[in-house]
Amino acid sequence: MSQRQLRVAELVQREVSSTLRQGWAAEAALITITTATVSPDLRQCRVGFAVAGDATAHKAARALLKRVRNEIRSTVGGILQMKHTPELLFIEDDVTGGIARVQAMLDELSRKDRESKPKVD
Repeated sequence: MSQRQLRVAELVQREVSSTLRQGWAAEAALITITTATVSPDLRQCRVGFAVAGDATAHKAARALLKRVRNEIRSTVGGILQMKHTPELLFIEDDVTGGIARVQAMLDELSRKDRESKPKVD
């Protein structure tokens, strides 16, 4: 990935998050923008998001992002000042699965550590 792609992706990620917080604070409270990846031609940007909550919260977040995508793109385009504003494609990240795996590994290490220590009477 080129330096320009990285800079644009970082800017898009920051501005999408900021725009959500400013424009739709109550509805976007459970949404975290996790990543942004820009295509080599800078025409598309895949924006990853994670949602804290149950299936209803996930569904509401997807609906919100679909509804406000063009408004966010317009705001981001004004800040980027590029010839073509990237099309925003929102992709849900499954960070909860990764968190669960890390927590399970930490629990296993803690259990092994307790078992390996001799008991002091």
